[in-house]
Amino acid sequence: MKKVILLSEIIIFLGDIVSAVYGLEEDFYVSGIASRETSDKDLIDWVHPNCIDAQKTAEASMSRLIITSQNVSYTRALQDAEKVLIQVENPYNTIAIVGNEFFVEKPHPGVHESAVLSDSASIGQNASIGANAVIDGCTIGDNCVIAENVIIRKCVTIGDHVTVKAGAILGEAGFNFIDNKKGGLMRFPQLGRVIIGDWVDIGSHTCVDRGAFSDTIIGDNAKINNLCHIAHNVQIGEKTIIAAHVNVSGSTQIGSNVWIGPNATFRGHQTVGDHAFIGSGANVVSDIPSNEVWVGNPARFLRKNEK
Repeated sequence: MKKVILLSEIIIFLGDIVSAVYGLEEDFYVSGIASRETSDKDLIDWVHPNCIDAQKTAEASMSRLIITSQNVSYTRALQDAEKVLIQVENPYNTIAIVGNEFFVEKPHPGVHESAVLSDSASIGQNASIGANAVIDGCTIGDNCVIAENVIIRKCVTIGDHVTVKAGAILGEAGFNFIDNKKGGLMRFPQLGRVIIGDWVDIGSHTCVDRGAFSDTIIGDNAKINNLCHIAHNVQIGEKTIIAAHVNVSGSTQIGSNVWIGPNATFRGHQTVGDHAFIGSGANVVSDIPSNEVWVGNPARFLRKNEK
């Protein structure tokens, strides 16, 4: 069933985010958010402040409700079309806030009947545990979403508001083998933990290995996409974004507010400073200072990163 929300609910929810509202003669329902390809009167449209012709774009919209910055005026064309204009400082952020609050389907708290939970696991309030998840004796904070087929080992501690998508595996032993002096190889002891902060996202089929003697740490608000590998002893700072198919080898230290492009690879034991930018497909074999952009194979300095 299509979800419909009263305009007045949205305005009340946004509160001080709203700078001005024009054309609101009566309340009405909206049923979603317009895309670049689709817009109709029941969808919320929005105009990016960097749009080349924001005014023309707003006036051409089929939507009855349009969220814009103050560079769009409530012209006669908008008045005659009986449009409602909501002005905000940042329409891009505002439409994300509205979408997450009113239109994104949220999982219900609770544990699926097919999930396997250890008696020693500690699960916070309002957590959602999906089908066939295996939750060992770990600690999971409040308001977390653990999707289907996730495996979390007992060495893992997860903060609040964390999302772990389907098929991810957290806390397995790291990949580190040494000569056993008998003609074979033995695993180096993997005795550390995985510590995950608050508001972290971990993508589908991503693996985060436990530390060896120290811990693997993922800082608050870090976002890791699908099919990534985070090896033992890796440390990732807060608000760092890691795109899909990234391989971070052992003991790499990545700072805060770093952006790492798809398919980047870290040899291991590198240090990456805050606000660094690592290009897609980069092969990182040396340390990267803060506020620099590195690209290529092997990765090399391209320019300063202007924050």
